[in-house]
Amino acid sequence: MSIRYRKLTVAIALGGIFTLGIWPSFHSPAIPMDEGMVLVYPEMILKGNLPYRDFESVTGPGNVMILAAAYATFGTKIFVERAVGLLYRVAVLVGIFGITQRWSTLLAAACSFATLVLLDSTDLWASTWLCGLSFALCSLWAAANVASPWRTFAAGLLAGIALIARCNFGLALIATLSPLFLAMERARKIGFLIGGVLGISPLIWMTFAVGLPQIIHSLFIFPVLQLNPGRHLPISQSKGEMIVLLSFQIIASLTNIAAAITELREPITRLRGRLLLGAGLFGLALIHYALQRFDSGHAVNAALVAISFLPLSIFVLVSKMAKKAPSPVKLAVAILVPIVGMHFFLPTFTRYFYRGLRVMAGISPARQAAKPGEELEPGDKGIFIVHNGRPFAFGFPYATDDADRLLTELERVSVPGQRLFVGPGDLRLTNYCDTYIYYLEPQLRPATYFLEMNPGSANAPHSRLASDVANADWVVLNRRWDF
Repeated sequence: MSIRYRKLTVAIALGGIFTLGIWPSFHSPAIPMDEGMVLVYPEMILKGNLPYRDFESVTGPGNVMILAAAYATFGTKIFVERAVGLLYRVAVLVGIFGITQRWSTLLAAACSFATLVLLDSTDLWASTWLCGLSFALCSLWAAANVASPWRTFAAGLLAGIALIARCNFGLALIATLSPLFLAMERARKIGFLIGGVLGISPLIWMTFAVGLPQIIHSLFIFPVLQLNPGRHLPISQSKGEMIVLLSFQIIASLTNIAAAITELREPITRLRGRLLLGAGLFGLALIHYALQRFDSGHAVNAALVAISFLPLSIFVLVSKMAKKAPSPVKLAVAILVPIVGMHFFLPTFTRYFYRGLRVMAGISPARQAAKPGEELEPGDKGIFIVHNGRPFAFGFPYATDDADRLLTELERVSVPGQRLFVGPGDLRLTNYCDTYIYYLEPQLRPATYFLEMNPGSANAPHSRLASDVANADWVVLNRRWDF
């Protein structure tokens, strides 16, 4: 078997194993506002509405535009949305495998295995973070061949899409791609920049449609300067294993950069060193995402890239320090130390993958929360209701029954085309709401700009929230979010 086919076989096998491990998450409980947004916003776009102008959004339009295309093709369903989320994760896996396979297939498999184990601890929904991360990593992989016209163009295009998915990737992408961009010839640099402009062209068009001041406020001023204090969760209130995860990320980032510098010092490995340096800088730059809201979801998403490249970086450093050691010994150290260490120090984040495999193999039953107070985890089995042909999953029977009864009554008394407002019980505290209801009741028009509820925006002085409520035909408030 040729090297190319061997690499392809390994990549397909890893993708298959990952898909089996995360497949139970297709039936896991949904997140009422976060997943509700990626179900509602793309459909709003398909109906002619624009983010920042017709409804509030604090992230770039890349993810919702991709989802809008998926819904236009396959229908607005939660399973379509989660299939896109699965594709994002597979693209992350492909990007990391594609970058690391330049050293060896075995190292690429080890790095990808670390990736898929951590990815399985994330909820499957199609988040903007995973969208941006997948395109950014594939951009770095494409840029690895600085002499190829089509790959440098593709690198710029993918970087542009990553940027409009997560505008806060801007500085990280510059740091990540600069080492390879500087190595390109002038014509390749121009191709890269043309691809980048093409990638961000939807945001350019949207800026003309919505207005530059509103775009700057929605994507930069409000989320960076005003929203973060209201959403911030401090490290001091976190569990010990999350501190370990953050420490793991910092150590892995510094190790990746040290290995890159080692590669850069040798002329024969200099281009690979630029590639690894970009990956190391990217992993380091993502630490801010964990620090701004230090919960398990943000922390593992931020640490993913840095930890994934750790087997490769350890191999590079061990090869430099122990040149006379047999290659199998160096590979064993490079692979076993980070993989075993990750499982030993981060068991909360690594166990989901194996639980998913056991569920798929019929060895273990799918876990389902039965009573209030139980903690829901990735891969848990949700309880589905269906309204207007659209399914949505809840974590607990009481929440399922309440929502089903409420929506059934709303459908009985309302008239299609009427205006619906959804919010928390206490509208002075706009931290969260049941955005998913707009998805389940598409025959009713949203009555408000605030389809998501953000502190400092919906409840700000001079907000239009009060007039939106006054103009609604139906108001659905949930006191469970008052805390």
